Amino acid sequence: MAIWLLALLLALPVAPVVSSSSGDDMAAALARIVREQSAWLGARTAYEEPDLPGIRFESQAALQHRCFPAFPDRLDVRVRGAYDPAEGNIYLDLDFDLGSPVGRSYLLHELVHHFQVHNREHIDARDRGRLEGQAYRLQLRWLEEAGVDDPWGALGIDEKTLRIIERSTR
Repeated sequence: MAIWLLALLLALPVAPVVSSSSGDDMAAALARIVREQSAWLGARTAYEEPDLPGIRFESQAALQHRCFPAFPDRLDVRVRGAYDPAEGNIYLDLDFDLGSPVGRSYLLHELVHHFQVHNREHIDARDRGRLEGQAYRLQLRWLEEAGVDDPWGALGIDEKTLRIIERSTR
């Protein structure tokens, strides 16, 4: 299992592809999912499909530092993924569950941010709350279409919290 993660970490610059024989199946499945999710977003938003992002895997500590760099201590928050617009990479937790619709939904959430960045004419970058809210709403819709019974519960979010996120200016 660690071999395919290492192979993916080293070999996913633009499109999710690896050369390690033990990671070939996983890399192919990940590449297929990213292409399918990209097409799904293209069909359900006004965004044009950009080139696929790089996919990288990081430890929970590295993800927390990436998302909350000002916090000196480990947080009690589990970060499932992050998008780095400067690098054009999606970062996923080492425990990413490719076989779970909920796990794959976190990849979709970060892919939404990739679409947002590459379709700047459709967004106001100062409105981070609206952008994050859109990513959550598309993630929830994707989970519903994937047959998840309680998408809100699966993500641990409720409508009131999402509305607060959407109204945030930070």
